[in-house]
Amino acid sequence: MSSSPKLGTAQLLYKSAQQMGLNPAWVIPDGLFAISAAGQEHYIHFARSPLNSHTSASLAKNKYLTRLILERHGMRNIPFSRPQTYAEAAAFLDEHGKIIAKPVGGAGARDIHIVTATAQLEALQLTKYILEKYIAGTELRYLVLNGRIIGVHRSEYGVSVEATRDLQRISYEQTSWNRALVSSSIQIADALGLRFAAVDYLLDPSDIPYVLEVNTTPGLKWFHAPSSGPAVDVARLFLEAIIAEQESKAYHET
Repeated sequence: MSSSPKLGTAQLLYKSAQQMGLNPAWVIPDGLFAISAAGQEHYIHFARSPLNSHTSASLAKNKYLTRLILERHGMRNIPFSRPQTYAEAAAFLDEHGKIIAKPVGGAGARDIHIVTATAQLEALQLTKYILEKYIAGTELRYLVLNGRIIGVHRSEYGVSVEATRDLQRISYEQTSWNRALVSSSIQIADALGLRFAAVDYLLDPSDIPYVLEVNTTPGLKWFHAPSSGPAVDVARLFLEAIIAEQESKAYHET
């Protein structure tokens, strides 16, 4: 299998659909396309996958709700706060010394701020953010599909949180997967009702893992074209799961 590292997720799925003989056709370029499977036309929109319910996807998109649910299930959360006042935010900063402000409903690395002074907090519209303790460490991503892990990789980009930061992704052989993180990733997806998700972890300098976030629309290109390590055709696996879902619905409707 070979894929260009420049291909985005939509293009990867389209290319995979071509290789699978599904006769894809763009409805909206680089966004929505139609495929033919089992004599019917189906639509693929990665950001609105039928594998995840609207409720489950909404819970995972909201970083604060995700933290609360992880807390209820005893998962190792990064210490967090959703302050209502700048005084509460300042107290959280004082407790931890260095924190990160993330948009509650954000995605990727956009609008993320490393905060070390109260003046930085005062420049933010606080109600839009969740605050988390800053922990330096290694990021790992475990990709879950229908209750099993289909790919794992490590991110390397230093201390930057900018969307334009240099980034390398090192893919892991299955024999190198952390069994405890495999199990917790599946549990987390199940707790949120997700059939497809990327569970991201932060390993601190003592190799203690913390759940960094849960993403229901993770980019797939790094699984197809990692900086190093095995490539995994997750686009095909995703499409096969979508087709199986549609065929199951058609069967139960007859």
